[in-house]
Amino acid sequence: MKQGIHPVSKSTLFTCGSCGTEIAVASTRQAQTTLDVCSNCHPAFTGTALKSVSGSRVDAYNNRFKVR
Repeated sequence: MKQGIHPVSKSTLFTCGSCGTEIAVASTRQAQTTLDVCSNCHPAFTGTALKSVSGSRVDAYNNRFKVR
């Protein structure tokens, strides 16, 4: 590996702006960074985004064309 061409990696504190969760990782960014959302409050990770969907496409088809 060549010397002097790679950025320096240091401990960085990422803070979520929505829920306030702090995540410490090694990064080349500045010492403290703010995130919009994190995995603790993002709807895709918490499961709240999936609650708006009721049933599958197969269920919708069966309900639409069921025999009365």
